[in-house]
Amino acid sequence: MKHSKGTRILLVVVVLGLLVGGWVLYHSLNKPKGKPPSMGDPVTAVAVKLMDVPVYIDALGTVTPTRSVTVVSQVSGILSSVDFKEGQRVSKGQVVARIDDRALKAQLAQAKGVLAHDQAVLVNAQRDLARFRELIKVGSVSQQTLDTQVATVQEQVGTVAADDGAVQNLQVQVSYCTITSPVDGVVGLRLVDPGNFVSAGSTTGIAVITQMNPATVVFAVPEDDLGAIDQAMAKGKVDVLAYDRNKHNLLASGTLLALDNQVDTTTGTVRVKAQFNDSGNALFPNQFVNARLKADVLQQVSVVPTLAIQHGSKGDFVFVVQGNKASLRNIKSGPVSGDLTAVLDNGVKVGEQVITEGADKLDNGSTVKVVSQ
Repeated sequence: MKHSKGTRILLVVVVLGLLVGGWVLYHSLNKPKGKPPSMGDPVTAVAVKLMDVPVYIDALGTVTPTRSVTVVSQVSGILSSVDFKEGQRVSKGQVVARIDDRALKAQLAQAKGVLAHDQAVLVNAQRDLARFRELIKVGSVSQQTLDTQVATVQEQVGTVAADDGAVQNLQVQVSYCTITSPVDGVVGLRLVDPGNFVSAGSTTGIAVITQMNPATVVFAVPEDDLGAIDQAMAKGKVDVLAYDRNKHNLLASGTLLALDNQVDTTTGTVRVKAQFNDSGNALFPNQFVNARLKADVLQQVSVVPTLAIQHGSKGDFVFVVQGNKASLRNIKSGPVSGDLTAVLDNGVKVGEQVITEGADKLDNGSTVKVVSQ
């Protein structure tokens, strides 16, 4: 009895020991561990630098040719030939079309004949007048006969002058049958085919020739920018850049040519014309382009990457790296040049590191770690 009772006590003690040991082991394994100290949010930073930043005025413009001429016939007749290919570049004075001139040449020959006849009559009348002036001295002719002959000569002089004018007019009409280009340019699509009858003064024309070089671009700028443009013009020539519709490709570089003389009251804008001397084929008539007028240049101002600028209710701001902390700085953003934006106040200083990536999850004073620059 005593032996079995001792055995039971020993078993109870062993079981309690196991329970206590298991409890201690459980709590030691599940004891909460302390959070390791944070090394900071990884960010990318770029140093503030100084550079010259151009100030541009952007506007949507339309390419206009220097001259656009509709080639029309100044005489009526059959279009005998068209001496150009559509889209061909032609020079001033180059023949582009011909009108059948046979009828006009026949009229010209007839007019020259009449002129020759009347010139002969005039010469004969002048000789008679010379004889009458000699005969009147000896009393062989009367004064009335002499006066009549003087009037006859004057009348014949007028007839010859009229005949000469008719000849010159027909010579001009014949010359109109050979149509030449009035400008250096490019011929558009043919509007009339050879063999058709064309009328003098027709507004349809035979073709349209546009002078492509130099090209001009007309665009409208807000009236508030007139002061800046006037100041730029006072300093010298004003550069204008023409970009494509997406503002990616520079098409041509030119200069400001003229400002309109009044403000459009409906839009509050002023029309501006720029000239591009060496545009080649980059600018096409009636093409839409993005015009950038260089109004000023900010000399040696602080610039930061545009990606670094955040926008808040109190304006624009950036995060500046100070040690291992992010410091929020309010700035006044200025003109943009490529991927950089000018800072117009003293919000940042040259050499300071501004955060460009990773700033969206930062607060003022957040711990940061610069992983790339």
